[in-house]
Amino acid sequence: MRHDLRLAGHAFGLRPVELDDAEFIVALRTRDPQRVRYLHPIPPDVEQQRQWLCSYFERENDYYFVVENRESRERHGLVGIYNIDPIVQTGEWGRWILRPGSFAAVESALLVYRLAFEHLQLRSIYCITVADNLTVVLFHDSCGLARAASLPRHFELAGVTYDGVKQVCTQANWPIVRSCLEVQAERIARRLNRAS
Repeated sequence: MRHDLRLAGHAFGLRPVELDDAEFIVALRTRDPQRVRYLHPIPPDVEQQRQWLCSYFERENDYYFVVENRESRERHGLVGIYNIDPIVQTGEWGRWILRPGSFAAVESALLVYRLAFEHLQLRSIYCITVADNLTVVLFHDSCGLARAASLPRHFELAGVTYDGVKQVCTQANWPIVRSCLEVQAERIARRLNRAS
């Protein structure tokens, strides 16, 4: 949906996806088969991506962001909050992909949670990850998310069926998750500042 939510962190920020990001999205989500093997495939067609974005702009309760460097505005990746249920105040986050070599993972996750709890006023936010994607599942574990469910045969990607893992952050455990991610994000930002 069209929105104006922006959030800046220590080194990275989130801004709304725009139509001009279509080429970046296609490049990030199609050029490296290993990097996107656990994401729903998209056609390698910029015009089709623009059409998808136009339909996305009309959808309610769906927030799609570009992850960018705060100083240079260089795009590092994509992330979304969607499937928001305004009655029970829950939402899902995903569409998360970063370009190779990016240090934005920790801070982009932190910013997603800040948006969910501090701006969208959600009571909980969850992610569903392919169980075989151990790096991401373990990342969410390390942040303090609870494993809420194992979802057998939840995903079908490129003709292959995968189990899913649902992990949840609630308002109650958000302070713990926040402090864990905040420390790491600050450390990464200091390291990046020294390197530049």
